[in-house]
Amino acid sequence: MKRVGRILSWSIAGIGILVVLALALAWVFDFRQTDAQLNKEFAGQAIRPTVRRYQVGQRTIRYMETPALAGKPTILFVHGAPSSLSFFNEFFKDTSLLNRAQLVAVDRPGYGYSDFGQVEPSILRQAELLQPLIDRYKSSPDLIIVGSSYGGSVSARLAMNNPGVIDQVVFVSSALGPGLERTYGISYWVDKAPLRALVPPLLRLANDEKLAHRRALEAIMPDWSRVTAGITMLHGLRDELVYPTNVAFAKKQLRNAQFKQFILPESRHDIVVNKREYIASILLSILPPPSASVLSHVNGTTPTR
Repeated sequence: MKRVGRILSWSIAGIGILVVLALALAWVFDFRQTDAQLNKEFAGQAIRPTVRRYQVGQRTIRYMETPALAGKPTILFVHGAPSSLSFFNEFFKDTSLLNRAQLVAVDRPGYGYSDFGQVEPSILRQAELLQPLIDRYKSSPDLIIVGSSYGGSVSARLAMNNPGVIDQVVFVSSALGPGLERTYGISYWVDKAPLRALVPPLLRLANDEKLAHRRALEAIMPDWSRVTAGITMLHGLRDELVYPTNVAFAKKQLRNAQFKQFILPESRHDIVVNKREYIASILLSILPPPSASVLSHVNGTTPTR
C-alpha cells in the first residue's frame, strides 16, 4: 500500500513538474516571428512573401502575401490557437502552390504581431477585423480560405459575410459546432486569480477564446445558410480536442454549399503539421486549371466548377 502511495505521489509530482516546465517554456516561446525573422526565413526563395499591416480603428492586423499572379487565385490561411501566421510557413515554400496561386497568411487579432496579447473572443468581431483582407483580394479569379482549428470558426463567419466573393473554404480540424470540442478542467482554474497571472500571454489568449467559444459559435448559428462557397473538410478521426462530429454538424448546416469531406482515420488534431503535403494536394485539386483561371481573368468572369 505504501508503495502505491509513493508511486502516486511521484506521478503527481512529475505531472506538476511538467506543467511548470510547459508554462516556463510558454513564457519564453510565443510562437511568432518578427518581420526580420520572416524575411530571413524566405530569403533564398524566388517567390517571397512581403509582410504588411493595416488598421481597423485601434486594432493592427499583420499579414504576409506573395506577389499577385495575373489571372490566378488567392489562398488566405487563417490559423488556430495558440499560433500565428508562421504556422503556415511551409506552404509558402511549396513551389507547386506558389506557381499556381497568391498565398496570404494573417496573424489573427491578439496573436503574432496583431496586437499580441489583446484578446478578441468574438468570432463576429474577428471576422470584421479580417474583412479588409477579403476586400483586398475579392477581385481575384478565385478566393480560397483555409481555416485551421479556431481559424475555421473565423473562416466560416467570413464566408457567411461574403457569399459570392469567397469561392472555396477548406476547414482543417475546425471547431464549428457549439460544444463539439474538449475543454479541460484546468482551463477554468487558470482563468481565475491568482493562477491567471502565472499563465503566459499566448496561453491566456487561447484559453480566453476557448472559454468563450461556445457562445461565439452560437452567435453565428443563424447565418450558416448564407454560405455559398464550396466546402472541403479535413478532420482526424482520432481528434480528441476538436471532435470529428464537427464534420456532420457542418454538413447539416451548409444547405447551400457544395460539400466534400476527407476523414483521416489515424490523424488527431495535427493535420496541418503532419499532413501538410496532403493538404497542399487538396488545395491544388481545388484550384481551377491554369487556362481557365487566365481566361476568367481576361473576361472578368468566374470559371464554372
